[in-house]
Amino acid sequence: MVLIDAGCEYNGYASDITRTFPASGVFSQPQRDLYVAVLAAQKELIPLCTEESNLSLNDLHRKSVEFLRRELLQIGFDISMMSGDMNVLYPHFLSHPIGIDLHNSTNFERAGRLKAGMVVTIEPGLYVPPAAQFPKHFHGLGVRIEDEVLVGQEHATVLSAEAPKEISDVEGACQGLLGFEPY
Repeated sequence: MVLIDAGCEYNGYASDITRTFPASGVFSQPQRDLYVAVLAAQKELIPLCTEESNLSLNDLHRKSVEFLRRELLQIGFDISMMSGDMNVLYPHFLSHPIGIDLHNSTNFERAGRLKAGMVVTIEPGLYVPPAAQFPKHFHGLGVRIEDEVLVGQEHATVLSAEAPKEISDVEGACQGLLGFEPY
């Protein structure tokens, strides 16, 4: 698996995006399962990025842990919320505000409620170390999918929506089927 966390500046504003893709161009079954788990969690989190949701980044992070844990259980992990395994598998915070600075957080409080017009990243990830408590066929795999999300009053807008992240699109991009040159 290859994980690329990249960004640029445009008209003075920063961007930040992460995509993970299979080095072979095609996901193996364990890679696919882990990728789908992260993508499913991200797809549940993005619609919550609204002022109407009355959530904070801390609230969203807690939900991301719940969603990722549920997805891991479905693919054969034995994860208890009390074991600390989620901190091993998901060692980073879900989000950060983005704007003129990449981590636009000088005056940002993670406990503050999301407000329409804010731009935040939503970047769940799972990274499986070679440890006995985790299924062996996932050892050494890591996936993060990060998008920039404009918080709306009632609806969130994914600003990085044109970057492929569906399984078929990622494999297609790797194989040159989406107008990208194959690597």
